[in-house]
Amino acid sequence: MKKMLIIIFSLSAIFGTATNKEYKKLVKENSWNAVYPKVIIKDAVKNDKDMQALYRESDIPEKYAELIALAVSSALKCQYCIPAHKQFALDAGATEEEIKIAVNIAAHVASGSTLFYGNEFDLELFKKQLEKKSK
Repeated sequence: MKKMLIIIFSLSAIFGTATNKEYKKLVKENSWNAVYPKVIIKDAVKNDKDMQALYRESDIPEKYAELIALAVSSALKCQYCIPAHKQFALDAGATEEEIKIAVNIAAHVASGSTLFYGNEFDLELFKKQLEKKSK
């Protein structure tokens, strides 16, 4: 039995599956981690930390990255993402006016998409007209 436990523990370390203790620790560190199953939680937590570079270390300043994330969250109607990215945008220096603008841009894009898609507007015709407008 002892050998079996050692083998299982070794395999879980190799394949990244968290033990119950590791899982509880990761969830205690951040309750949001509870959305991940044990089989991927360690990789998911690392990936999430790595992805933060998109917001804090990329060519797009953090404030604008958060405004983009807020706009996308609004378009997707994500009740979790909207308050998170709104707060992150404020923390990164965004103003209430910039937040309103980002959300209105998302609404405008979603509205246009709904109109063209819902009316089955010819995509090739749209692209041709877009080409003429950009010249």
